[in-house]
Amino acid sequence: MNREQSRNECSALVADLDLPDPFVLEDFCTRLGQRIGRSLVLMSHSMVIGGLCGAWMRTDKADYVFYEEDTSQLHQQHIVFHEIGHILRAHVPGKELSKDLARTIAAGARVSDVFRVLGRDSYAEDDEFEAELIATLILRRIGRQSLREAPRAMDPSAADLVARIATSLSRGDR
Repeated sequence: MNREQSRNECSALVADLDLPDPFVLEDFCTRLGQRIGRSLVLMSHSMVIGGLCGAWMRTDKADYVFYEEDTSQLHQQHIVFHEIGHILRAHVPGKELSKDLARTIAAGARVSDVFRVLGRDSYAEDDEFEAELIATLILRRIGRQSLREAPRAMDPSAADLVARIATSLSRGDR
């Protein structure tokens, strides 16, 4: 697939997503899980595997998205949206899990239900491009939502200045 076609398809896909406003990641995952007919489970984890900061694991009933717990909230969201990009584009996870590894990372899931896992070192370049694009486009859409509460000045004499700065930095419609 060429990149322009990928961009168009990913843009249309993200434009069609039901993003809560104000955005709450858990609400979005619940809605998306209902849309795709599978539970979408987020799991923060200290990712100790060589530079890996996110992974997607599919079982027969749920998709598990693992993301680095020791990073900023913005980076965590990007990781989650990247893995969701793989799910939305129906990329095929490439690694079959050993029974021991499946038990370790999916405690409570039947090992026979775990199909494959997709981590940053196991997919094709086109898949990576699409997942990154989808993550970026979702973050861009969220960034256009209005701030719900303007910052307040502690010093009343600075209130006007803080209000002007908040307005100029607002993430509202541009």
